[in-house]
Amino acid sequence: MLYNFKINIVVRLGILMLLVGTMVFSFYQEFFLTTGFAGLLLIVTVFSLFYYVDQTNRDLAHFFESINYNDFTSTGTARHKGESFGELHDGFNLINRKFQDIRAEKEANHQFLQTVVEHVDIGLLCLSDEGDVILLNKTMQKLIHKSYLVNVSSLEKVDETLFRTIQNIQAGQRELIKINIDNKLLQLAVQAVELNMNKQHLRLISFQNIQSELEEQELVAWQKLIRILTHEIMNSVAPIASLSSTLHDVIGQKEEIEKDTLKMVRNSLSVIQRRSEGLLGFTETYRSLTRIPPPNFQLIDGNQLLEEMETLFLAEAEAKHVPLTFHLPTSSPTFHGDPNLLQQVLINLIKNAMDAVKSKGDDGQVHIHLQQNVGGKILIQVVDNGQGISPEMMEQIFVPFFTTKEQGSGIGLSLSRQIMQVHKGSIEVQSVEGEGTVVTLVL
Repeated sequence: MLYNFKINIVVRLGILMLLVGTMVFSFYQEFFLTTGFAGLLLIVTVFSLFYYVDQTNRDLAHFFESINYNDFTSTGTARHKGESFGELHDGFNLINRKFQDIRAEKEANHQFLQTVVEHVDIGLLCLSDEGDVILLNKTMQKLIHKSYLVNVSSLEKVDETLFRTIQNIQAGQRELIKINIDNKLLQLAVQAVELNMNKQHLRLISFQNIQSELEEQELVAWQKLIRILTHEIMNSVAPIASLSSTLHDVIGQKEEIEKDTLKMVRNSLSVIQRRSEGLLGFTETYRSLTRIPPPNFQLIDGNQLLEEMETLFLAEAEAKHVPLTFHLPTSSPTFHGDPNLLQQVLINLIKNAMDAVKSKGDDGQVHIHLQQNVGGKILIQVVDNGQGISPEMMEQIFVPFFTTKEQGSGIGLSLSRQIMQVHKGSIEVQSVEGEGTVVTLVL
């Protein structure tokens, strides 16, 4: 068995030599019929030898053809031809089994990802550069009330805002939009990422329905706001009502008022006037909180913006003996925004930081950092080493009119958050009680 192939070759060569000898001998003996028959057998034997030797090439060609057509089911053996040919076919079979395992694993992963995509509670839409729909999961189908979508242009008839957002959103952006589908208002958080698969550029866009979450948070915010408004209004109305009742009792049915009584009435009316003016001022503050002017966007030089802040706070920082340090990059980043509104935010944050380090005395420090991260976002950080904010207070700091300062209005951070939202940015607060606070503006 070890030398089957060699034996076959030797035997066939022997037959060839024998046929050649027979043909020559018959030719010289003028046995022309025998010569012709031997010649015919010689030709058949030569072709048989070539066919036998070329069998390995045919096996290789068949193997590569199977790979080309993704057919990994064929197996075979050639042990009868010799050990080396058996090892070659064993190698073919091993490769086939490996491909089968890879295909099975790939199919399992595909099924797993398909199941995840179809069951995730977020709408997913994958588009080519031409707008052709590559993926549309069940959540997205329910969201737009369509079971299939060939091209994204079809969404223009569903909702123009949705279509326009899909067309314009860039990778890494996050948009909050309101759409109306079948007379039902939905609020969606839309995000996009870019993919390159099989030399094809794709955009994967996710749509999360945050209607219920927003309604829940809105209810909580209103409850907090009403609680604070009620507290402030009651603080003003209660003494007014009490004084009014007292005046009513004092005056009663008197036709003439004594001098001392008149003085007391005047003082009481003066107090009522002041508290009424205070209440009006409070409500005017609330109105200003809800009326942010439309932003005037322009290109802003980051270093210049903070240098103006440094000039603005120079005298106050020296007067309060608070080291105020600005850390600006060598190359100034530029970005679009309303400089007046952003300055208002920075004024609030820097004032808060300077107030926070009062308890530290000469050890109090405030640092302002400006940088641009790898994603192109502008980060402005106001860092202080003051008393910090407790976890309980952290939940309240953005609630309008909530304040821990004796003279504070409680609208600074709330107003700052609204201004950052207008700029499509955010404001983040990190604090450790007793160690300090870091407030980060992301633009």
